[in-house]
Amino acid sequence: MFLGRAQAYTWVMARRTPAPDDISRAIGLAIAAFGPLVVAGLLVPFRADLASANVVLVYVLVVVFGAVVGTRWSGALTAVVAAMSYDAFFTKPYQSLKIDNANDLETTLLLLAIGLIVAELVAYTRRHRARAATRGDEIQMLRRTAELVASGASTDEVLTTVRSELVELLSLVECRYEAAPFTSTLPRIERTGGVEGAHRRWISGEFTLPGLGAEIPVAARGRTFGRLVLVPDLDTGVSIEERIVAVALVDQLGAALASDATAA
Repeated sequence: MFLGRAQAYTWVMARRTPAPDDISRAIGLAIAAFGPLVVAGLLVPFRADLASANVVLVYVLVVVFGAVVGTRWSGALTAVVAAMSYDAFFTKPYQSLKIDNANDLETTLLLLAIGLIVAELVAYTRRHRARAATRGDEIQMLRRTAELVASGASTDEVLTTVRSELVELLSLVECRYEAAPFTSTLPRIERTGGVEGAHRRWISGEFTLPGLGAEIPVAARGRTFGRLVLVPDLDTGVSIEERIVAVALVDQLGAALASDATAA
């Protein structure tokens, strides 16, 4: 009843691909460190002829590029370096972070604010797209499992499919089925997606599953047939929506077991 660790690892890594990889993060940080300085080097010879608004727009483009290629943090860092670069090379006194003119100070602060907002908007857009893709995957999981149950597949086949889907959905290290009665107690994932338990970490905006594992009862028609024991990856957060979908998948297994029990 155990899924191979190599297969589980492959599924977990597939779910993490929407996030920027290490190379993208490194490029984003390089843009943050050197992009604004490159802009300064190119525009300083013409600063007497350039309007401050045009210079600010060029810096904002660099911030957008840093956020899109890297992460929100590389975008935010680019915004800070861009504001300092603009201050040092395009406000008097030059080559100093001191600002004598109130308008220049306002422009510099505006550049910083715009850069930070742009970095956050880019990060929000990336998260929104990743969540939309995840929701589509979850719908496909439910559809596949429901079709399997409706087609009269064996309970072993339904169990194997549900366990595989749970490993992928919840980024599990391991998933196993235990028939009732149980010899131990584990934190339970409720139908609302709620779960209680210690050793939970806050990662990427979500809590992990409890460190000792969690369970989802396999039940139908007032009878509990068993439970699925979930061994989590403690480096991956799991959203409440994903936990609700997990319960719905296990309900399909419960329906298949109840159907077999009635036929017997």
